[in-house]
Amino acid sequence: MKKVLLGLCVFAGFSASAQTFTVDDTLSAGDFVNYFVVDSNATDLAGTTGAGVTWDYSTLTGYVGSPTNLDTIINKVDSPHAASFPNADYNDNMNGGTSLFFSNTPDSVIVYGYRFEVDGNEVILRHDIDPMKSIDMPMSLGSTFQDSIYGQFDAPGFSLSGEPTAGEVTVTADGTGTLQIGGTSITNVIRIKLVEILEATITIFGMPTQGFVTRTVYSYYDLANQNEPVFIHASIDVTSTAFNGGYSAVYSTVDVAPSGISETELEEGFEIYPNPATDFVQISSPENTAEIQIINSIGQTVKTITKPSTSIQLDTDEFENGVYLIQISKEDKTLTKKLIIK
Repeated sequence: MKKVLLGLCVFAGFSASAQTFTVDDTLSAGDFVNYFVVDSNATDLAGTTGAGVTWDYSTLTGYVGSPTNLDTIINKVDSPHAASFPNADYNDNMNGGTSLFFSNTPDSVIVYGYRFEVDGNEVILRHDIDPMKSIDMPMSLGSTFQDSIYGQFDAPGFSLSGEPTAGEVTVTADGTGTLQIGGTSITNVIRIKLVEILEATITIFGMPTQGFVTRTVYSYYDLANQNEPVFIHASIDVTSTAFNGGYSAVYSTVDVAPSGISETELEEGFEIYPNPATDFVQISSPENTAEIQIINSIGQTVKTITKPSTSIQLDTDEFENGVYLIQISKEDKTLTKKLIIK
């Protein structure tokens, strides 16, 4: 079981009433969700498609002591990799995982590329000639489309820069029904499947080398309750004569790992007041909380408080005005809430 991280959302949600993807459901700066990393060897249930199906992950298990992984949407200009994706508006950044760059239009979500690592090798894929359409709005069960992709990639570890890429993506709303995660059953779910295949030919030591990157993402959306996926099964595979590698990752908003404290108990003991805050902010957390982290809008941890008391007061003068995420950790659980400082 590989504990690798892969932030590969499809960047949008679905209207609960119409069960259709619309521009009103797309993500933008300030949106965030916490995911638990679960068993990456779990099957992708590729064959479970159609209306009224059940995706059965009832026996899925998590990793003992694994914290949640924060997936945040920030403005592209606030990303350290902004220069590589000049046409994007937003960055979907999974803490410790893949970083994707996208924009919303009235009828589609456009992806300009992403950055990831395979076996310690950094890869930056830039769809800067013909970007990728990841959603063609509106989408409902049975909707499908293909889109061509042209651009360049960088692999600094192999002294490669600006190598041309070409490929195609296929996106399909391939199922609706019930998602079972551990003992939790989520109804009214729609699944979106994205398969992206990129090809590149490069020259290493005078020898032409052909390589392929295949990215497959199954994103499950709870139509009634939230716009980020509630469950993601994703993989990246790199095949070439230079190096081969890849990994899978499975993320769930439902915790299936054993724990001595429930998420409800953590939630009940976690309060932020006032919010928005002007002069001070009071943070309450459960007894024996291990750590409080304060994270700014570009994902930087600006303050860490270890073994805090159950109630602490902070002067807002030590922070710039803006949106922050307050994350508390206890045992193998973490919980995040948003704070606005004016």
